[in-house]
Amino acid sequence: MEALRIKIIYVLLVAMSGISINGQFKTVEDSLDYELNYKKYYECKYEPGYVLIIQKKGKLIDPAKSWKPAKDGFTIRMEAIYDLEFSDGKRFRSGVIKNITKDSLTISSTMNENCAKYEGIKYEFFTYSLKDIKIARFINDRSLGIFSRKKINEDYEVFALKLNKAKLCPAVLTFPKRNNEVKVCHYYLTDQGYDILFETNGFLDYMQYPVSWQ
Repeated sequence: MEALRIKIIYVLLVAMSGISINGQFKTVEDSLDYELNYKKYYECKYEPGYVLIIQKKGKLIDPAKSWKPAKDGFTIRMEAIYDLEFSDGKRFRSGVIKNITKDSLTISSTMNENCAKYEGIKYEFFTYSLKDIKIARFINDRSLGIFSRKKINEDYEVFALKLNKAKLCPAVLTFPKRNNEVKVCHYYLTDQGYDILFETNGFLDYMQYPVSWQ
């Protein structure tokens, strides 16, 4: 995939600090018109809520440090994208986690309505008990479509943890090489950590810049 040179318009802070994407983008969270302009494209605020901890029994996952899958487990955050399979056999390859409660989570059928049309499915939301999560997959080779697979079985404990800033709000990015097109870009958990996932006419693609939290 051709590397894209892009600049950031608006991107929210994550947890206690900002997001840097390989030094390529400027964060403007202190701009007076920041919230107003972000709302033109997406509604998301950093506010108290739940994250989901999936960890090996006897281990401890710190959500402040859990930004990629580890052998001990990983963290699921609202507004980010995960590849999850549930006890009813449904698999959501690019579902956005819309809500997490103390005992359930709600996931979209795909990233947005354009993606649903492209995939020939209905854009809708599904709510599951936390114990219904059975498999998580993390892509580790996009060109070959190779995934690592983590089975969430009796060796794991799954629970919701309340934080002051729970959501992983999407970035709103401008693509200069696409006539300054503005896109809502969700974060997608891969084997290497979070990538940026964006949509063009329903087709999902990856931003090839690593995302890190400092």
